[in-house]
Amino acid sequence: MIGYLIVFFVLLVILAIPVGLVVMILQFHYNKKDREIRNEAEAHRKILEQTYDHIWSQIKQYCDIGEEYRRSFNNIYPNLIDTDMDDDRMLNWILDCNINFEPSNYAIVMENIADDRARFVSHQRRMINIMREHRELHDSKFRHRLIHNKTIIRYTPIATNYDRWGNRL
Repeated sequence: MIGYLIVFFVLLVILAIPVGLVVMILQFHYNKKDREIRNEAEAHRKILEQTYDHIWSQIKQYCDIGEEYRRSFNNIYPNLIDTDMDDDRMLNWILDCNINFEPSNYAIVMENIADDRARFVSHQRRMINIMREHRELHDSKFRHRLIHNKTIIRYTPIATNYDRWGNRL
């Protein structure tokens, strides 16, 4: 009887050690992957914020708009990212903020921020993919239990009409 118990414990130890090592290695791997995804998401979030700041500074500089209009710029920013460059809402907003703005300079302003708009859309697409990757990493209950940080990555994308933009971005 004691012989069977010794064999049972020996087999248990022989099986438990490799299983424990595999679980530890998987835990390390999944936590490392989670950190990498979170770091990349944070980097893209900063790029998106910098793009916003750069577009605001360009418009502020070229259109001679004061800092007090930044809050109203927050409201028009999604439309600026989404709409065609010839949209009158942006020009009307600029004219509301600076009645002395010369409308003939509008094309120059929009040309100056075109690269920033394209950069924003590109990084936002990547941010959405990062969120999907993170969700897929956490979808498995086994992986989810091994990952220490259970919080999900949050980002609210600005809706853009990719069909209308076509290949211009």
